[in-house]
Amino acid sequence: VNYILNLINTGTQMLFPLVTFPYVCRVIEADGIGQVNFFQSIISYISLFTCLGIPMYAIREIARDRNDVVKMNRTAVEILLLHSMLTLVGYAVVAVLCLVVPQIQVNIPLFLILSLTILFTAIGCEWFYQGIEDFKYITIRGLIIKTISVILLFIFVKSKTDLLYYGCYTVFGILGGNIFNFFRLRKYIHRRNIIFSELHITRHIKPVLKVFSLGVVTSIYLQLNTVLLGFLKNALAVGYFAAATKVMQMLLQLSSCLGSVMMPRASHLIAEDKESEFNKLIQKSYDFTLALALPLTVGLIFCAPSLVTALCGAKFENSILPSQIIAPIILMVAISNVFGIQVLFPKGKINIVTFCCGIGAIMDLILNLCLIPFFSYVGTSIAYLGAEVATTVSMYFIGRKYLPITYFKRSHLNYILGGILMAIVLYAVSRLNLPVLSILIIQGCSGILLYFVFLIICKDALLMQVLSKFRKRL
Repeated sequence: VNYILNLINTGTQMLFPLVTFPYVCRVIEADGIGQVNFFQSIISYISLFTCLGIPMYAIREIARDRNDVVKMNRTAVEILLLHSMLTLVGYAVVAVLCLVVPQIQVNIPLFLILSLTILFTAIGCEWFYQGIEDFKYITIRGLIIKTISVILLFIFVKSKTDLLYYGCYTVFGILGGNIFNFFRLRKYIHRRNIIFSELHITRHIKPVLKVFSLGVVTSIYLQLNTVLLGFLKNALAVGYFAAATKVMQMLLQLSSCLGSVMMPRASHLIAEDKESEFNKLIQKSYDFTLALALPLTVGLIFCAPSLVTALCGAKFENSILPSQIIAPIILMVAISNVFGIQVLFPKGKINIVTFCCGIGAIMDLILNLCLIPFFSYVGTSIAYLGAEVATTVSMYFIGRKYLPITYFKRSHLNYILGGILMAIVLYAVSRLNLPVLSILIIQGCSGILLYFVFLIICKDALLMQVLSKFRKRL
């Protein structure tokens, strides 16, 4: 149920950009989108330091303590206070950057608006609701906020001069609901359980720093791509790369959303010493991840021309090749999430995850510096893919003795064969002489239907189990 709720939340995160991003691309255009993404990348680094690894660490701690209300309350307040103090430091950095960096001084109001993500992340305590697995609230709140923000986008963003309004949308559309999160904490955290003299904020610093080191190395190849491209090339190049990654990330969310459900559950099972149940859950998660990530990867490779053109417009034709290059990232990230976030992190092996992400970060930095001067946004796409492949492969070899997973099963062959059949059909449809939107719709419907029917014919065990449980609920 939690996965379905999170899938709905993730699905809407895909659906709303399908409505808004084509509009924004045509109104704000590539250079405007590039400037917003450039500023967001800088702010992401500041937010990385103000978060200090708190969100991921806090989910695990709340999940472990949730059977003890008093202990959970004190843990939550300690973490919230720590995050608040770090946020004040973050805004001091924002002020300094506005005074000394010429690229930011071009549009300081936009930079300050986008910096509100730092505040909203701190007060949102999303980690608390994930830790107690309150995904119903997260989903309903997300739907309401996204709907309101989309309506406001169409009302206020009418031309390139409305870049500030678009900045407001990017902040409030994603994190606006965090205001409600903060006030809703009263339902779970009770004043009688909090004795401020007994709070020990410092006890969280050492474990948080371990998670923070993971966030630092991961952010290098998540944010450094855009930052380097912005400094070494221009906003237009960033805009093309941003459009390519936007399309990929929408699909990536579908294959990765299981991780946010699995991590608190896995942490709770480990805390309860239910090793056998944990192992079964992880194997099922790995199988499901392959079943979903493989067709999504194939789909993006062959649907990229129609998908990018339909979403972003003809002016973003240069984003097609980068989209196809980074498509395998969907599979790589999905697998590394199972290895790292669902297994190694709950087991306390975060050093392995950090080291492997460090390998990916070094690979990303080297490839970016070598390729951007010659290939611009295409070079950045290659570097991004190289980083994710390096991370996933190294995580397998270094952490495999801790991974209770059977990597190659007969059912996995069904997913590969289904993906190949999908590829053939998608390519054939792309050759039809039809409008771009028609091709995209036909590709989407035929690809999904073919893959689903193929798995039914093969009587795939995972799909049969899901369908059986669905029929019982009906």
